[in-house]
Amino acid sequence: MLYKHQQDAVKFILSRGGVGALFMDCGTGKCLTALSIFSELKAQMPSLRLVVVCPLSLIESAWMLDIQRFTQFTFFNAHDKKLNDKVNADIVLINYESMIRNKELAHHIKRNMLVIDESSRMKNNRAITTKKLLQHAALPRFKVIMSGTPAPNSLVEYWGQITFLDEDALHKSFYSFRNTYFHLARNGEIMQGRFMSRQQAREIFSRGWEYAISPENLTKLMEKINPYVFRAKKDECLDLPDQVDEVRLVELSAEQHKHYIEMKRHLITELAGQFVTAQVALAKILKLREITSGHLISGGKAIAIANPTKIKELSALLEELGNQPVIIWGNFVWEIEAIQKLLGEKAVSVYGKTDDKHSALEDFKAGKYQYLIANMNSISHGVTLVNCSTQVFFSLSYSWEQWIQCKNRIHRIGAVKKCTYIHILAKDTIDEQIYKVLQDKGNMESITLGMVSAPKGAERKNESLYYTRTLRK
Repeated sequence: MLYKHQQDAVKFILSRGGVGALFMDCGTGKCLTALSIFSELKAQMPSLRLVVVCPLSLIESAWMLDIQRFTQFTFFNAHDKKLNDKVNADIVLINYESMIRNKELAHHIKRNMLVIDESSRMKNNRAITTKKLLQHAALPRFKVIMSGTPAPNSLVEYWGQITFLDEDALHKSFYSFRNTYFHLARNGEIMQGRFMSRQQAREIFSRGWEYAISPENLTKLMEKINPYVFRAKKDECLDLPDQVDEVRLVELSAEQHKHYIEMKRHLITELAGQFVTAQVALAKILKLREITSGHLISGGKAIAIANPTKIKELSALLEELGNQPVIIWGNFVWEIEAIQKLLGEKAVSVYGKTDDKHSALEDFKAGKYQYLIANMNSISHGVTLVNCSTQVFFSLSYSWEQWIQCKNRIHRIGAVKKCTYIHILAKDTIDEQIYKVLQDKGNMESITLGMVSAPKGAERKNESLYYTRTLRK
């Protein structure tokens, strides 16, 4: 039985001829909604097939489970087996990496239904994934894109997704789209003229100029996007428990503090000698993040710093939490392995070196392990872990999309207890700055998504310009 918002989503897509976007919050049941749309269409067209392109982690953890649980459809996992024109399943599941190199995909897509799960993968206009999907966009008869975080960094990330649905919806050229809606601005000042060389652009951005969008252009852009989008917010369509963010501040150890100050001075000097792009800055800042987590990277090897304070705080925190199950998120291999060493047989780890991630997750859900230690890239999408109501973020990255996806593993359909997210941050370091950036990005996402599918003229708060820092191309 579908929830009302899922029923409404099915009706919306069908009313649009089977073409549209499901921008529904994580945990609101996008997979089941898409399967229901396919079921309705297949009842009218028995020969219809569904092709799902999604992250590899979602094939088993989300799609296969929902297909087996809620439908009688046959399916083919194109990651495990070679996809060819003889495959005759109702549903073909294929991950993004396999999709890019598969030459038989067009045969299965043509005149059928295509679903792009986690469609924010099309946020970069120059990415191979975006180009490949746009090349195939005219082949399917029905097409649906899905994401809980469609534009996690910038409004410009809507271009590839909406263009996939309808090449005439926005500008066919990404650069025409960007130059129509966005301006270069700094502290409220708008730069006249937009065309410049790459070298000039790098110099301008190094002086603090950013791409921004005016309230008028924002309204115009959302009026173009809205007809294609069904939006569902968890707090409006589901009765879910509250969410609470907590912060545990720790002082760096004397050894950590020494290395941190030295590295900070070195990076400031290094950055001052070159144009600072976002990528360059983040690469340098990575070194500071490593130190706060307790390691130095030298010669490609991780060297543990004596008496790291985060691991001590984690140990004390878990003792406070008692016997409840806890998910611990990390970014680096060496910190996951250090936490695993601390917790021993009580914990199971899921990261790049894990051979069978599915079994590890199922064992955690079954209560065989009290703790799940996970890399944020490994299971941030599609996995349901509502047996747990507490998460600990041992370290953070700048990806708001990743952060919110991790949190939504426990705050989704089936959750009954208050969800608590505890962040262990090194005081007066890059940790606190990253946490603030993530909160600010979340606020920006809320503003822009609130305008998607909102009634025309709805009240909203805005600034004179919305900055979009990822537009540095």
